[in-house]
Amino acid sequence: MSGMESRTVDQFIYIGTMIRFMQDVDAGWSASGRGGVLENYENLLEWLADNGMHVSWRAAQTQLSDIMEEVEDRVKREARSEGDVILLEKGEASRISKGADTLRETLMAETGGYESYVVTDKRYPIQTLLTEPERLMAPGVFEALPPVAQYDFKEAGRCIAFELPTAAAFHLMRGTEDVLKYFYCEVIKQRRATLMWGPMIKSLKEKKRNPPPSVLLTNLDSLRVEFRNPTQHPEKVYDIHEVQDLLSLSVDVVNRMIKHLGKA
Repeated sequence: MSGMESRTVDQFIYIGTMIRFMQDVDAGWSASGRGGVLENYENLLEWLADNGMHVSWRAAQTQLSDIMEEVEDRVKREARSEGDVILLEKGEASRISKGADTLRETLMAETGGYESYVVTDKRYPIQTLLTEPERLMAPGVFEALPPVAQYDFKEAGRCIAFELPTAAAFHLMRGTEDVLKYFYCEVIKQRRATLMWGPMIKSLKEKKRNPPPSVLLTNLDSLRVEFRNPTQHPEKVYDIHEVQDLLSLSVDVVNRMIKHLGKA
């Protein structure tokens, strides 16, 4: 496997169960049909490949492919109709069981180099943080955000899920500032300020017709002073609780900006 991929624990349990099944196989067990040895073997190969266990996949081919092909050939010869269930013979069962024993040793050696990390819920459901950032915001808000802001809020959620709070804070501030730039350009049709957080707030406060709500501008300025500016300094380090507070504050102002524009 390359990079970081999502794996559920039950996939590895299922692989172990399939190998255990073949270790225990005996004469009289179903060779064909649903739940039979041949189906179990094909499923095992598929699950090993899907989970990146290439060494174990090759070991399964080496240890079991010959006997499985022989069993499959016999099933084809003896089955009179598609639904006929052909049973394993003693010699076949013995060879499958021995091959599965060897395969298990290979699997244990390969997975010995794996490390698993359990991601736990924070104040927000873990699935929301990892893959559903739109659920952090009011309905329709996330879809209305500029692409950079969408990216940053996605990354912030993932950083919080994996307990990288300082990285999450950077993404939250960058994403919020990108929404503010979008908001400013929509509200102030002619550029009257440099597209920097402070000057944009000052210009928005001076707007005479249909000004943004004062609570929004106050919260945006508070974010700038208390979080955005300190976050730029290398000595500022966030803990997981502080950054979740920051997430709530950021989502609040983003919701208010998009609502004021009538985009959601």
